[in-house]
Amino acid sequence: MYTFDEEVAGLGDGTGTGGAPELAAAVREVLAPLKVAQIFDPAVDHVLRGTGPGVLGLLRELPRGTKMVAEPDGYQPAELTDAVVDLHPGWTRRGAEAARLTVYKGAPVDLLARLGQVLHAAWGRGAEDGELSWLRTLAHDVGRASTATDAADAADVRLRWNPDLVEEIARAADAPGRSAAHATLSALLYVDHQHWARSRHHMLESDAGIAYLARHTDTLAEVAAGSEFHVRNYVAAQCARSPEAHVSLVAELAVDADAGVRAQALATLSRLDGPRQIDTLREHLRTAPPDRLPDALARLGDLDGGVVAIEEALADGDSDTGPLDPDRERLLRRAVFRVRVLRSAEAAVPVPPVAAPQDAALAEELRALRGLRPGSGKDEDRAWQVAESKLALLPDVRALLDARRAAGADDADRWTAELLVTRVDGWGRKIGATLTPEGAERWWPLFAERLHLADEYLDGGDGKRHPDHYAVDTRTMILTILERFPATPEALVPRLISFALGADRHRLPARRVLGDHPAARAAARAVLSEPSDGDASTRSSAAEWLAELGEPGAVAPEPGWEFGEGVLPASVRNLPASTLWWLDRFREQARERGVPAGDVDRWLGLARPALRTAPDGGGPVVGRLGSPLLLPPDVPTPATVFEPDYRNEYQLIVTLDLAAVPPDATDLPLPPDGHVVLFANVELEDELLPGGAVYVPVGTPVEERENSVEYEAYGYDSPEDLDESLRRSPDLRLVPGVSLPSCPLDDETSAAHPHADTLQEVWSEQSDEGGEWQLGGHAYDFDGMGDPARESADQEPGENFSRPEDWVVLAQWVGVPMGILYWTINRRDLEVRRFDRVVVQMYANP
Repeated sequence: MYTFDEEVAGLGDGTGTGGAPELAAAVREVLAPLKVAQIFDPAVDHVLRGTGPGVLGLLRELPRGTKMVAEPDGYQPAELTDAVVDLHPGWTRRGAEAARLTVYKGAPVDLLARLGQVLHAAWGRGAEDGELSWLRTLAHDVGRASTATDAADAADVRLRWNPDLVEEIARAADAPGRSAAHATLSALLYVDHQHWARSRHHMLESDAGIAYLARHTDTLAEVAAGSEFHVRNYVAAQCARSPEAHVSLVAELAVDADAGVRAQALATLSRLDGPRQIDTLREHLRTAPPDRLPDALARLGDLDGGVVAIEEALADGDSDTGPLDPDRERLLRRAVFRVRVLRSAEAAVPVPPVAAPQDAALAEELRALRGLRPGSGKDEDRAWQVAESKLALLPDVRALLDARRAAGADDADRWTAELLVTRVDGWGRKIGATLTPEGAERWWPLFAERLHLADEYLDGGDGKRHPDHYAVDTRTMILTILERFPATPEALVPRLISFALGADRHRLPARRVLGDHPAARAAARAVLSEPSDGDASTRSSAAEWLAELGEPGAVAPEPGWEFGEGVLPASVRNLPASTLWWLDRFREQARERGVPAGDVDRWLGLARPALRTAPDGGGPVVGRLGSPLLLPPDVPTPATVFEPDYRNEYQLIVTLDLAAVPPDATDLPLPPDGHVVLFANVELEDELLPGGAVYVPVGTPVEERENSVEYEAYGYDSPEDLDESLRRSPDLRLVPGVSLPSCPLDDETSAAHPHADTLQEVWSEQSDEGGEWQLGGHAYDFDGMGDPARESADQEPGENFSRPEDWVVLAQWVGVPMGILYWTINRRDLEVRRFDRVVVQMYANP
């Protein structure tokens, strides 16, 4: 066993501000938990003297105490901490963290390399992909330790640590792999579920870090190319600190596979002058994948002379790379049309003057923004971000555009328009994803004056979005805005007609935009006058359109024609077009995710109609929430009966008026009239609660009675508190909806649908804001708990035997915090009005 003096001697002079004795003591403090595993001495010996690397193999077996070294801020049982203190008196977690900072502040690079290897082994990890994975662990721990405290040593650590030091450490350990610079940048940018890079970013964002990136831009491009999207996005943003040094890298990121990365790269390129941007983007016009070109084309269209570069690419049809492919040529020609025709035109329709905000404080804020040039500093950018968050208060968004233009920004038009797909509302939804006609009223004058931007959004897609966010259907968004125009913009009429004659969901708003435009009816007639062997889908669309316009003799096709014959169940085909809209969008997105069209269509065959709460509170009144409880005198309140004289009554939740439910609104055999009263005990005790409903036929005398319930209501202070909350709720209004399976599937359905996981994921992203209530349809999945309808079946032999496929969801309520209630029933019982056999289930994640 080495003595303290021998450890000190092994350190040599060291570097930095710390002395050798202090460093040796600090290393002992950091590694003290290894005394529990009796490998403390060889680990300290390896770190201080570089001998005994065999200890790394012992650490990878994760003996007791190693986790406290690898993850010092993680949870550890108190008895383990006590064991460390017994073996190393006076040891504390806080003291060990302070000792870490002492090491990181002053240790020489060879010692730091060996400490990194020990920390990495204590995670149970070996070499990964030939890279210095221990260097990643070390850099991550330095960032964690130095950003988790305001201690003076932490500031000194942050000042010392930069990419140059990390590279020195890599070289000290004879870095394998492509180069020490590659290992350094990989370590500082690496991200996984345990190592987020934010704590390491200060090493790249310092002046030394910026200079390092500029010297190693080729290596940075290699590292970024194999990284996750958020790393590429960060690199694109960081290159803005020295854009000239990173032109080639940012040019590649400008046509990245991820839309967010493309947007960030173009923002970085905007720091260069116009001619430089044009030269940088020109090379992509003939080589970049067409689906990644629109952003670059939009930027070129905004630059003086950019359209000339696009026209040159169109004219250069006999270049060495061969002629332009049709998709690329179409995109380029459309970009030229936007600049030469749409941008140069006067306002598409008469627009009112800019409406100033009535709120005096907001008006003053806009005036102050005129003196804050975006991009000139953190305070200026923060002020603009605050202003963006107040969009909903502006009667006319052009007021914000005018302020940005007055501040000297040359991106005012596009920046303001893109707020629709980049900003979220108070509910975390993108503004453009849920744009209402009332909201569109504040946006239409901007697009009437900038028709080229409207035309860009008609291309479709999901806008500039983070992959974890909901998509924005930009075509739907801009059609909603175009509907607010006082007249149809003539330059867009041909394109709108092409949408109106299509088979997807966009045909309906496009027709509303066109209204009674003279070209509209003529276009539909022309399609029907063509030979009958033409495109059947277009003919059906034309017939549907003419029937809508009241054309004499026009016969609309069968409902649901746009999905193809036999795709949708009969109960779904007759749903309103506004409801089928969601299935059309689902089909489009599922195909974009690579699911074969045939598999998507077979999945659509599982669709079921439902009634759901409308996000805007529309629809007829279908029910009343909470008391009073009205039941026939001879019908007992549903309850669990323990003894003849002891009944635990269920609580009234909602009274449904079946006469208000349209006959085909669900595929359930509901009575045509009367009332269904639904009960539940909102608690976590019972998994299945039998008999949670009463059917009251129309004309049956009822009496008001007290609902005597005794239980602890989950999420509420008491059952009375829950009832008060229900009574304060508005009347239950429901509108037509549609549902697809979202719960885990049975084996038979899974085998028949090999892409079920992807299809369910795509459907979960459809943000129709359906609200809390649903009648009929498929059950909403809650934390993968399973299908409540199938779970209700009693498959034991006997009187109550039933098959899982015979059970259906009568109603579901997402009305308790982190929980959901289901009322399920056997379809045969529903047909014979045996509502006393309804089963209530509640799932929650408290």
